[in-house]
Amino acid sequence: MLAASASRVAVVALAVLSLIGCSAGSTSIPAPAPVATTTLLARLGADTVAVEQYTRTAKHMEGTIVSRLPAVRIMRYSVDLGSSGAPLRADLSVRDGGGTPLAGGMQSLSVRFAHDSAVVVGHRSASDTSVGFTVRGPVLPAVPIPTSYGLYELALARMSLLGRDSVEFASVPLTLATRQATPQTVRVVSRDSVRISWNGRPLFVRHDGRGGIVAVDGARTTFKVSVTRVDSLDLESIAHAWAQRDQGGTLQGPASTRDTVQATVGSAHLWIDYGRPALRGRDVWVNGVLGDTLWRTGANAATQFRTDVDLVIGGATVPAGTYTLWTATTPSGYRLAINRQVGQWGTVYDATRDLVRVPLRESSVAAPVERFTIDVEPANAGALLDFTWGTKRLSVPLSPK
Repeated sequence: MLAASASRVAVVALAVLSLIGCSAGSTSIPAPAPVATTTLLARLGADTVAVEQYTRTAKHMEGTIVSRLPAVRIMRYSVDLGSSGAPLRADLSVRDGGGTPLAGGMQSLSVRFAHDSAVVVGHRSASDTSVGFTVRGPVLPAVPIPTSYGLYELALARMSLLGRDSVEFASVPLTLATRQATPQTVRVVSRDSVRISWNGRPLFVRHDGRGGIVAVDGARTTFKVSVTRVDSLDLESIAHAWAQRDQGGTLQGPASTRDTVQATVGSAHLWIDYGRPALRGRDVWVNGVLGDTLWRTGANAATQFRTDVDLVIGGATVPAGTYTLWTATTPSGYRLAINRQVGQWGTVYDATRDLVRVPLRESSVAAPVERFTIDVEPANAGALLDFTWGTKRLSVPLSPK
């Protein structure tokens, strides 16, 4: 973890961030001023997962990101801007925690922006890869979340120059993995904050009144990351320390691992595929689960459940087949939604395809469970399907029909 002084700054900033208003506003962003070096700290629960440091002027922005999910990476980016604030070119390089180019991987990439298009060229040691696509509307370069947030200052500056309090940007990720721009609306919600529509979820950014980012609240997004501005930090030392932890076998690992459960209950063969998020110091059972009244019962892709014979789950008949599992918070307690749609990402839920919703029994466990865990526990003539995280367990009985 970083020094206690940085933590105190983060706590204060997060407390202030909770005051962000969410009502529509019409206050335009004041003209941005050139900013000295800014440092942003990104946390997932109690864990620092990335540090970003950058400088921005009217014509240029450049920054360095040290990230540790799933392994330590050092990324450096730069963006050249035209007189209207529109990006003309963006460059990104990627190195490991020791500053060494990634063996066989992408060393760097560059993006050139035209009036209605973007051309991305990725550079590897053996060859280059080029891809072009159409871009509509004002462009916003982006290093994929949850590592970078500083580039949102370019959106704030552009909105100020355009004199508008709501703009739909064409977000162009600095990666070859995505070959299209994504519409991303940035809207002023109060004198010092904006709401960004990110994959259909609201990301709130608070600025200092001159377009400099102070804090970011991602509690209502799927990443749940919180970001605060702190005093300048030595990124080289941080990267070195994190790289040493990797080499020492204490790799931070992905935010959520993937796991499967296979069990036999009587004549039924069960298979469950799910993501396993970690507590990371959070109280995850607040306002539903991680703030959501409907949860994917895991992380990332939707949790899948398969049975080869008909079952009775929570008193309801579930025919043989494959389903996705969702946890709903209701005034009367938690309920398990068994849904016919499969293969989707965990933010895609169609209530009309629910087969049934059954009640979940709530109990406590003595020792906190760090990573969300699904178990099938033998019980009587059948079994209990258990969902355990932190000190809470939700259970439902199941048996072959």
